[in-house]
Amino acid sequence: MLSDYVSILLVGLFALSGIVSRFTISKKSAYLTSQLILFVMIISSIFLFVEGINSYFINLFHIFPFSMLLSTLIATLLIMINTLAYKYSKEYFEFLTIFSLSAAGMFIVVLSGSLISIVLGIELMAVSTAFLIVNENRKSIESAIKLFVMSIISVVSLTFGIALLLPYTPQLLLIAIPLNGGTNLSIILLALGLMIAALSFESSLFPFNLWVPDVYQGAQTYITAMIAGINKKVAFIALIYILFILLIHLAKTSSLIIEVLAILTMFFGNIVALVQKNVKRMLAYSAISQAGYIAIGIAAATSYGIAASIFQIFTHSFMIIGAFSIVLWLESKEMNTIDDYKGLAGMNKYAAFALTIFMLSMIGVPPLMGFVGKFLLFSSAVFSNMPILAVLAIINSIISIYYYMKVIFAMYEKRERRALYLNKNIAFVVGLCLILIIFFGIYPWILINASMIASSSIL
Repeated sequence: MLSDYVSILLVGLFALSGIVSRFTISKKSAYLTSQLILFVMIISSIFLFVEGINSYFINLFHIFPFSMLLSTLIATLLIMINTLAYKYSKEYFEFLTIFSLSAAGMFIVVLSGSLISIVLGIELMAVSTAFLIVNENRKSIESAIKLFVMSIISVVSLTFGIALLLPYTPQLLLIAIPLNGGTNLSIILLALGLMIAALSFESSLFPFNLWVPDVYQGAQTYITAMIAGINKKVAFIALIYILFILLIHLAKTSSLIIEVLAILTMFFGNIVALVQKNVKRMLAYSAISQAGYIAIGIAAATSYGIAASIFQIFTHSFMIIGAFSIVLWLESKEMNTIDDYKGLAGMNKYAAFALTIFMLSMIGVPPLMGFVGKFLLFSSAVFSNMPILAVLAIINSIISIYYYMKVIFAMYEKRERRALYLNKNIAFVVGLCLILIIFFGIYPWILINASMIASSSIL
């Protein structure tokens, strides 16, 4: 039925609207049109998820509960980023054109039914994001080049890994590859290593994430929010597709690799974040550590583990975009370091409260969404006979308390500061993230059940 493919049609429409908008309509009309298409995409994805649709479109796209749930998330997050850019982008028409192409790449990956669509989607998303950085600020060319070079390395590695699999899946469909031992196994193991390395670049897993803080700090903060909140999560979605559909017969091997990467990523992100004074850079290392937490559920290699990772993908996306929204606002006031944040509660109680909630959620304090996500991830490791992984993750959560609380204490330090007022764009994004984090923290079963349905559809 045509209704089954409405998400794919909307992706194409969104990309087209971004390209032609500058030639046809005003800035406000372009913004509202793009937001409307994204909103319709949310509604259609929820509908198809609830209906449990399972169908393919020309063997490149797969419409099923997992892809529809994640499409809902991506569209919601894109609405937030578009709202921030509408206020802060100096070249909004140019931004929307490139942004729509990057967003199309994201949806292509999420809706993938083929290795071809994964490669094309990752490349379109990553390269467009690099151009977004340099288009918005010519001074950010170093960050753009670093992201561009790393993205090209990632795509080349991914493509080479896929090329090795061509004899075993000639049509490059996302279907399980059988193992016959001997040469077959050796080549597939090499392909597995290359593809994990490639997607580790994109998802910020150690040691492929050393470039991340420089790119995050150099890029415009609303683009940084997009990279941390959406791009990295799309890479995890691609990783789940490859490990749990294409190479499901190597689940034990891939589980061990991801477990090691998760541990190294958590420790690297949290330990280096301890010494950061620039808040944006601190959040960059925090995002790295959070990538390690998401990888725990993938390492568990069970339906429950994948569901936990899906839940944490939602959680961290809301937390990091909300936090970077406040950083964006304060950055425009020439406030960049933890010392600059001292007395923020006296300048704007709402901003200080919101950033406090985001950071407490990142720590994993109940009854916030971050607590539920970490509980699901840590318990998935225990249920998969990985107690050491769970213990090390808990230790990392304890380590992170120091640098998160350092910011919180600074904000509530008593100082005479002039009042600052949030603009409506920042207030909308921050408020939406706050509502979602608190709501799904108190009533997590709605999203947990949805994550379990999506996880089951993968396996």
